[in-house]
Amino acid sequence: MNLPQNNFYLSFDGSPNPPATDRLLNALANYGIMATFFMEGIRLENEPDCARRVQAAGHDIGNHSYNHPEFDKISIQEAIIEVELTQQIIFRELGFYPTLLRPPAGLLTQTIEETFLSKGFDIVLWSYSVRDWEGPDAKAVTQRILSQAIPGAIIALHDRTEWLIEILENIIPALRLKGYQFRKISQIEKKGVIKFG
Repeated sequence: MNLPQNNFYLSFDGSPNPPATDRLLNALANYGIMATFFMEGIRLENEPDCARRVQAAGHDIGNHSYNHPEFDKISIQEAIIEVELTQQIIFRELGFYPTLLRPPAGLLTQTIEETFLSKGFDIVLWSYSVRDWEGPDAKAVTQRILSQAIPGAIIALHDRTEWLIEILENIIPALRLKGYQFRKISQIEKKGVIKFG
């Protein structure tokens, strides 16, 4: 039976974190899936080789700030420093300036949004909350993801979550059975503030 192909976007915040990031890369490779990684500058400084492995695997890499502050609680100047410092680290270690930006916790003010849009960033949020770190286990998170799945959905996960691989083993076959295909966020045509494909 030929099911309609609907896009679904997996994204992962807070990398690189070896060995968790490497376990995630292996799982995605086993399923032949491309995803999007939002990296923190301080972590990339400490683990550049792991970030290069993400890049070599062909995944999207975006900016997730340097120290992970909530952008609605800091000044616009501090937010700019957080993002620009991370841009420089990504360029130094990976050789490019990303245009995808995910503010920590998805929090931003209108001024911050307008500022980064004017700098050419696409601000990537998510379609619905997964809160994978809260668990309490893979089954519960799986249920939250599958019960809310819609065409074009973006979800945010974290490679340090202990049950992440089990979650992926649950949701990927289930979503594929429903006709979903997994894409990178850079493949979305819509730009600006991105919540849906």
